Amino acid sequence: MISQQIEFDATDVKILGHLQLHAKASNAELAEIAHLSASQCHRRVKQLEENGVIEGYGARLNSSALKLDIHGFIQITLGTHGENPAKAFERAVEDMTEVLECYSLTGDTDYLIRVSMPNLQAFSDFLMHQLMPLPFIQNVKSSLVLEEVRRRSDLPLDHLES
Repeated sequence: MISQQIEFDATDVKILGHLQLHAKASNAELAEIAHLSASQCHRRVKQLEENGVIEGYGARLNSSALKLDIHGFIQITLGTHGENPAKAFERAVEDMTEVLECYSLTGDTDYLIRVSMPNLQAFSDFLMHQLMPLPFIQNVKSSLVLEEVRRRSDLPLDHLES
């Protein structure tokens, strides 16, 4: 979590933009893109990490190659509202490895989760035996992904440039 207001300059934006798309970029490569010496670039990256701007590095895996062919979005409405049912739901989904993302929402739906499963039977089992039995859930609506039209993990940085 970021505890202070951070000012970004054009060099930071170049570094962050490149790292989002090329997490394995060497310090020398980043330095060239940012027009800095290797030591200056290293200090910048370390500062961005320490300030919580860079949360980590990772590989993007191919879900089909890993036999995770069913992707779904599930909308959850809780039966009662308040801190206790919400926290209980959030604790429950923390232990569900199928849940890739979980968002608390405004509007008619309390939560939206994104899941990946190997097949339709696994998706059905997840809904029927893990999610729907939770006592604080009133309503569940699910949608399966037919085709991935666009998926991005890089954040827009244009608004940071002055």
